[in-house]
Amino acid sequence: MKKITVSLALSLMVIALLAGCKVLSGDTPSTSSTTYEYVVRRGPLLETVDISGRVVADEEREVRTLVAGVVEKVFVEEGDRVKKGDELLELEDEMYRLNYLKALQNYENARAEGTRFLLEQRKLELEMARRELERTKIYAPIDGAVVTVNVDEGEPVNSGKVIVSIVSVDSIHVEGAIDEVDYGKIEIGQRAMVMFESLNLSVPGTVSYISPVAHTSGGLNVFPLKVKIGKRRGMEKIVPGLSCDVKIIVVNKHDVLVIPVGALRKFGDEYFVRVKTDEGIEDRKISVGYIGDFVAEVISGLREGETLLIAKGGQSGSAKGSIKQGPAGRRINPFRILGR
Repeated sequence: MKKITVSLALSLMVIALLAGCKVLSGDTPSTSSTTYEYVVRRGPLLETVDISGRVVADEEREVRTLVAGVVEKVFVEEGDRVKKGDELLELEDEMYRLNYLKALQNYENARAEGTRFLLEQRKLELEMARRELERTKIYAPIDGAVVTVNVDEGEPVNSGKVIVSIVSVDSIHVEGAIDEVDYGKIEIGQRAMVMFESLNLSVPGTVSYISPVAHTSGGLNVFPLKVKIGKRRGMEKIVPGLSCDVKIIVVNKHDVLVIPVGALRKFGDEYFVRVKTDEGIEDRKISVGYIGDFVAEVISGLREGETLLIAKGGQSGSAKGSIKQGPAGRRINPFRILGR
């Protein structure tokens, strides 16, 4: 009885293998639940690299005192907008004016005496006294918004104290980082779309910087980058510190044949797909252009309207020769990638 059972099992296995070979050879169309059909279509090919970012000011200055003194007048408050050259603060200047007048008198006396070396010395002393007097008045070095004011009127301050911080709110960019997997796709000058969910606003940008050195973040190698934003009317609420999502456009083509990357099988340097025809299933060699994470551009070998058989779960046909697919367990909708 045991021998009969084993023989029956072997017979069933042989029949199953023969049936499988018959389907793969193209004698009959595949109806396996492990594959799905995809109709080749012509349309746009858009692929992006998505990152998170943060708005950063192009310029941020800490304004410091260059001489010691007592604060006589503060002209700005936190939140004020200033232009380059606007006066921010004055120190009491009596001592510095007195030093300047003494230096001026010494210089005039040296001119009268006519001693060349003494005249040069008095000239330098006069220039130093003039410069220190001018430094009792402090001006904005850039256009921007006053973020902090760290002094009060009547307060004594030493030279080098940070008295005001100014941030350029009209000249900004976005900073973020890309994974090393996407590093080869990103180039300076590529267009991007910057989305501010909190403001329900999207604005265009351009990749302006990519770090030539990888940094480690959370155990991963990443490359910092910058996306320049041209701030215009209606973008007043986009300020430094605001978080955003960035889509960097790495491919943007129109009216091309596109297929899911899961349809491709690679043998050596050649690519093949499984095409469903009236006669059965055909393994057909094709030429491809751009191959992204989810979609591929077909240059030749397929026509619009033909039907492909694609293995579910990220592999087409046998595992041998299949190319890398998306992340494990992640289901990708090719129609969304194709702009449908």
